[in-house]
Amino acid sequence: MTAPSEAALRDIYPGTRGQIYFDSAAIGLVSQPVVEAVSAIVQDHCRLGIAANEAWRTEIAKTRVLVARLIGGAADRVAFSQNTSTAIALVINGLDWTEGDNVVLSEGEFPSNSYPWLALRRKGVEVRRVRMQNGRSAEKALVGAVDSRTRALAVSSVQYSSGYRYDLQFLGAECSRRNTLLVVDGTQSVGALNMRADEWGIDALCVSAHKWLNGPLGIGFAHFSEKAMNVLHPSVVGWMSVKEPFSFTYEPDLADDGRRFESGTEIVPGIAGLAATSSLVLEIGTEEVERIVLKRARSLEEICLQRGMSSFRSSYDEAHHSGILMVSCSDDATLHRNLIAANVRCSLRAYGVRLSPHYFNTSADIEQFEGVLSSLTLAA
Repeated sequence: MTAPSEAALRDIYPGTRGQIYFDSAAIGLVSQPVVEAVSAIVQDHCRLGIAANEAWRTEIAKTRVLVARLIGGAADRVAFSQNTSTAIALVINGLDWTEGDNVVLSEGEFPSNSYPWLALRRKGVEVRRVRMQNGRSAEKALVGAVDSRTRALAVSSVQYSSGYRYDLQFLGAECSRRNTLLVVDGTQSVGALNMRADEWGIDALCVSAHKWLNGPLGIGFAHFSEKAMNVLHPSVVGWMSVKEPFSFTYEPDLADDGRRFESGTEIVPGIAGLAATSSLVLEIGTEEVERIVLKRARSLEEICLQRGMSSFRSSYDEAHHSGILMVSCSDDATLHRNLIAANVRCSLRAYGVRLSPHYFNTSADIEQFEGVLSSLTLAA
């Protein structure tokens, strides 16, 4: 299948008109195919009711396959969730914790990947937060905090505040050697950067679809390794957690696959939207999407540096670059306010102004951004 052209991509992303959208790290743009997929489910619900159920079952099964292809995993180990937090909760609540156990995470993790772990302290679980320097916790420091009582090491694939891209393959190998689960919040990378969940030894990959995946709000997924499937138990068992949910048996015969972690009626419109946006990424090609995203971020960085601004990631090796670019001047708040006023959509974070371009951005966006910056008075 031929990947969509740049012009075709602009056509199916109406949000690219009238604004320069560099804010995928906050919330992505929904494409027209996603809108149509979500609408089709709701329309069928309106017109057909229960008669649409068989088609919904097919859509859900198809989406598991697409998600597995997207992240380098297996369809039978995909469980749909509402968001990253609920996906991570499947891990936390699925383990049998003992007082004195511990979990390791970076001190700068996004709340979705820190608050759920911190809540374990009431069970006597130690939460070891590894110091973050220069926008990341060093991989060797994270691994160095692991001991025989560490049940999980939790990390984001990409740090939301700095754009640092963690070496997940290294972390996966080290966690495997120590018999510790590697739990990854993949929301800041999946849909923009290559992901190889099984190859890299990720035991639980937890993702929300509304950022770099450009999917609907309120849908996400978890993908589990075979090891995780064997050690985690469902914390909430419902009628959809079993092998044959429409048999309505009185004793639950739990599904052998990821469905055991799905308790009730699925968010079918969201799942259909997830299928549509995953298909689009796969059509373009995950490696091509990553190439475009990194190229766009690099172009923005060069422009900002030429204007006397600083780039937070300048000290990172390119292997640790992502689609997130943090730039700074003497007054980041004013810079952000002026960019928003000029219809450049971006975010203000602790390390400066965060720019996060995606594959739907074009060279014209970059040129327009350069023009906007040229019209502003900046001080480094």
